[in-house]
Amino acid sequence: MKKLCAVLLAVFIFLISCCSAFAAGINAAEQSVLSNMRSPANMNGHKIFVPTAYINQAEAHFNTIDMTQQQADKINALINAGRSFLEGTGKSNIKELSPSERRTLLSYASQAAAVLKLTAVAGSDETRIKITTKDGTIIVDESNNIIKTTGFSSLAVPIAAASFIFVVLILAAAGLISLKKRELENEEI
Repeated sequence: MKKLCAVLLAVFIFLISCCSAFAAGINAAEQSVLSNMRSPANMNGHKIFVPTAYINQAEAHFNTIDMTQQQADKINALINAGRSFLEGTGKSNIKELSPSERRTLLSYASQAAAVLKLTAVAGSDETRIKITTKDGTIIVDESNNIIKTTGFSSLAVPIAAASFIFVVLILAAAGLISLKKRELENEEI
């Protein structure tokens, strides 16, 4: 009976330790896109980086999906085309771009977002972008305060609590059975 209790306890501890592993995680395809986003464009001798907040928000979204290598290849090609476009303008920063050049740059972002069935639109000053799902959920925004919840969901906590109670009840029942068994053995002697 002690072995049974030990095994049940070990299984319970294992299951509880796995509860936070619900997120999809970052696969190699997604990592390649994130790495490419971190590579700067060289605009007339000035390095222009994708804002860190955008990369963090994209990474948070990637934790909820499973991007294929084919999707990553399309997105990386569009990122590279956008970077080449920026470098070819002869400008020193994004704010110097003409409205037409900004629309072209937004077109690359829109095409990349569309690969994942997302929508990209111009932000407040047309040097930033906003990426949303079809239902309007914001994936990437210039406000820098989009925080994606990862780990335990509101459903995972009750499930973990119910699992804990179930295992405790099983262990209590096993203990009672063990005690009853010993009482019966003692009566026979």
